[in-house]
Amino acid sequence: MIISSATIIEGNSMNHSSASFTNLLDAFGQSQPPIMEYREGEDFASWQDRFRDQLTHLRSPLPERPEPKAEIVETVEQEDHVRFRLDIRVTDYSTLPANLLIPRDLGTGDKCPGMLVLHGHESDIDTICGARGMEEGDNDRRAYALFAVRAGYATLAPAMWGWEGREGHLELIGQRDKCNVIQMAAGMYGLNLMDLHLQDQQAALDLLASRPEVDAARIGCLGNSTGGRMTMWLSIFDQRIRACVPAGCMNTFRERSLKLSSCGLQYPFGLLRYGDVPELFSLIAPRPMQLQVGAQDPLITPADRDAMEQKVRQAYRHLDAEDSFDYVLHPEGHILQWDEAAEFLRKNLQ
Repeated sequence: MIISSATIIEGNSMNHSSASFTNLLDAFGQSQPPIMEYREGEDFASWQDRFRDQLTHLRSPLPERPEPKAEIVETVEQEDHVRFRLDIRVTDYSTLPANLLIPRDLGTGDKCPGMLVLHGHESDIDTICGARGMEEGDNDRRAYALFAVRAGYATLAPAMWGWEGREGHLELIGQRDKCNVIQMAAGMYGLNLMDLHLQDQQAALDLLASRPEVDAARIGCLGNSTGGRMTMWLSIFDQRIRACVPAGCMNTFRERSLKLSSCGLQYPFGLLRYGDVPELFSLIAPRPMQLQVGAQDPLITPADRDAMEQKVRQAYRHLDAEDSFDYVLHPEGHILQWDEAAEFLRKNLQ
């Protein structure tokens, strides 16, 4: 038997923690820190442009989008609003189910602000719109799209792959994670699930901005959990979002990677070579943003949360826009506090 010239060590002197894949990730991440974090003294707006350009290069190819088209599938008259179930054509081979809520008290020719509302893992477009789960009265706190239309916003809630209206593939997934499995399949074609959802949400935004009831210069976006993360991404890449409320998403991707706990729809491949979530939120400045997080949220690491809040606040300070940043650390868990969001959105959109 031939033994190579590599050093052979007898006994147990080697570090057997290397058997853990997360130890490999941790060591690699420390040896290859992000190369595009903001450095004090740089021109901040120029840094934003460079970092956003880099993110654009990380995005995957996408199917071509045809001319916008939407079909009304169902109309439900409610006391204070009308709910339309829509199918929005996104590509020649995908349609986007969405709920559109229009306030009933609009006068002829009146325009109101618009709100794109994004669901999270534990909800769908029907629960956030109050079409399901309200049996015990109007107290389901996940129904923030319903609260938005009652506050005077024309509200659109699009579905994500794997949830209400887009779950036809779930029988193939079984007990596996529905985001990770389809991300793995999409990756074989060079597609990224986050980008597919962003394309869907921009198609929804096109429709919302085109509605005759909507003032396209006053459109906001909010969501919790995965919906909060996608609110962040949409606000980064689409300047039509004039104010946003991302909730339940103040964790870093580095932390998520080392816990093997991030779902596959939240990030572009290679992100941590350049920056992390604090840098991403910093790209939204100087537009108004309220970051919400629960002190009891088990998914958020307090040290990461606190450092992120300071870094994002500094980003707004660099652009003389600190008054446009609002931080809400509420005493509960993984939930969006509508009452806190409502006042912030009223101030910035109405």
